[in-house]
Amino acid sequence: MEKDITLAEDYYAFQRKEWLVARIFWIAMSFVLAAAALGLFGKGLLSDRTVISHGVRFEFNKFMRVEKGTELRIHVTPGGQNAQVSFNNDYINKVRIDQIIPEPISVEVKDHRLVYTFSLVQNGFITFFLVPYKTGSQPLDVNVGNARMAVNQFVYF
Repeated sequence: MEKDITLAEDYYAFQRKEWLVARIFWIAMSFVLAAAALGLFGKGLLSDRTVISHGVRFEFNKFMRVEKGTELRIHVTPGGQNAQVSFNNDYINKVRIDQIIPEPISVEVKDHRLVYTFSLVQNGFITFFLVPYKTGSQPLDVNVGNARMAVNQFVYF
């Protein structure tokens, strides 16, 4: 009879530890789920960013996923002249540019930067459709005239 009571007490102690571990797991999973819902792994409140520099507005995602398309939107105040948008070479080596709206007038490489020249026709909006293909932190440095945006984006698996 004592043996049965000892086994029951041992089982009860194990069960209390198991419940504690299960609660910790569920709390951790709740945080991961809430972060995902808010955009930690893609579009959402935690990921969407807007930077304004010298009258140029940059809209981008701070967190991206490999092989999942995203957009970099640039709003330039129409001034009747061409706009030059340049990217750092490191970023271009880690992200593929699938499409650009509107089409650039010219594309050239200057000082280790990829430079796109646009005729501002569509209300000053320029959209780059990007697909990252390497994971990790990626420095994004974009210049539009005197406006500069330098941020780090993070790409998940």
